[in-house]
Amino acid sequence: GEVLYYGGELVEQPLFFSSGGDRTENSEDVFVSTIPYLRSVESGAYETESPYNGVETEVSLEELKSKLAAEYGDAGAQSVTADNISIAGRTEGGAVSEIRFGDLTLTGRQTRELLDLKSADFEVSTSGDTVTFVTTGSGHRVGLSQYGADGMAEQGSDYEEILSHYYSGVTI
Repeated sequence: GEVLYYGGELVEQPLFFSSGGDRTENSEDVFVSTIPYLRSVESGAYETESPYNGVETEVSLEELKSKLAAEYGDAGAQSVTADNISIAGRTEGGAVSEIRFGDLTLTGRQTRELLDLKSADFEVSTSGDTVTFVTTGSGHRVGLSQYGADGMAEQGSDYEEILSHYYSGVTI
């Protein structure tokens, strides 16, 4: 019988996901619009039980180039070498906002979808012809983290504190 309100209006997008890692994301850093109650908040202290921190995904340089070529064209993909893959920017929540693969620049979300990574919060390294992505969290990381909410409850927070933490400025 209770609902969430923000600014006197019903919350229509109470987004949630599996695991946020250290922080959640601002809505506009993942989706199109800014939603004032979907702000980046600290979550890492509550997610000690999450199995989604430090998940490694390895791809060969050739497989990476092949996937990039299929999605973005041969010309950019052929410019990729082990030495020219680098993260160019991050969001407030810690996800990759831009990553360079040779002459191509993608978002973290595009990279996550292309390589089926757990989240767009990742580190990248190369060794020989192997490219390794180490992700933190799982899902889009906007709104309420399920592992974070569980961790807050385990630490004694009630549902009102949990909802108010993950949905900034709401009233119940």
